[in-house]
Amino acid sequence: MTTTDAFAGSRAEALLDAHVAWIVARLDDASLQGEVERRLDWLLEDAAKLKLEDVVTVSAVQQTAIGYASDMTVGGAIPALVGDIAMALYDHPIHKKTRLEQLLPDRQFEELLDKVLELKTLREAVIHESVRNPIFANLITDLLYSGVRDYLATSTKFAGKLPGAKSAMKLGKAFVDRTRPELGSSLEESVKVYVNKNTQASLNASERYLLDAFESDEFRQVALDLWDENKQTTLAEVREFAGQLDIEELFVIGYEYWQQLRKMPIYKELIETGIEVFFDTYRKTTLTALLDDIGVTRDMMVADAMRFLPKIVATLKKKRLLEPAIRRQLEDFYRSDEVAGILG
Repeated sequence: MTTTDAFAGSRAEALLDAHVAWIVARLDDASLQGEVERRLDWLLEDAAKLKLEDVVTVSAVQQTAIGYASDMTVGGAIPALVGDIAMALYDHPIHKKTRLEQLLPDRQFEELLDKVLELKTLREAVIHESVRNPIFANLITDLLYSGVRDYLATSTKFAGKLPGAKSAMKLGKAFVDRTRPELGSSLEESVKVYVNKNTQASLNASERYLLDAFESDEFRQVALDLWDENKQTTLAEVREFAGQLDIEELFVIGYEYWQQLRKMPIYKELIETGIEVFFDTYRKTTLTALLDDIGVTRDMMVADAMRFLPKIVATLKKKRLLEPAIRRQLEDFYRSDEVAGILG
């Protein structure tokens, strides 16, 4: 007689059937929450006796984090899925109902502005590097040159209104053009040379002006006034500055950059350091105290469990998967020699 034949109809099988039926009954809608609360209380009671260092090591947590954050190969479907989600979020009608001031109230905006204005060293470095940039220098040169040129043009126009001056200027210009036609372009070059010589002084003056401007209360008030003028703008209006194609391309660029960043040593080093700090802080802390510090309460865990479990259990019952799943967990024990010995 085979082992299966010996088990069939035995008291061990009867006990297995009773055990499975008992567990299924405990998962009934009427008693499910009570069962969840009872088992959760057992876990929390044990968790109060265990410290973080008793159950995990810092290296194990680091290896797990690095495995998912850096080493794990992201499936090809994930970028496409995230892109679809980004497009759905972009098109969501909630943007038409949400204003900037709802996302960033006045008090938070002022606190953020004041903090930015306090970053004096950073601000000075940014201004200094920006002013010394060739693009900024060229801008100053063009402004100075345009100013001198417009001033000369205006002066010439004004002088032309004087009696006889217009005729004299025409005569002088005609004479110069006939005798030394290169003087006209030479004069323009002279103006440009003069402007270039004075550009450095203008750059120094503009840097001092910008530094003083950021230090002044007037700049803060300008920023606040600008916020007051725009804070009622909806996200839909802001969204118009970038189209769907722009969002898709930005996502592709950002995803490719993240794929490179996650392979860099700095990425792993920062993750490992963050975990070390966390572990050192809570090494001697019980698991229940750790949950309290994080903000996870018993009621939250019960609510989350009851948010998902009833649907899962109901679906498993409907598809006749619940009882077989429980039976698989118990059957080996009831078929063991130990149970056979106990039951004689």
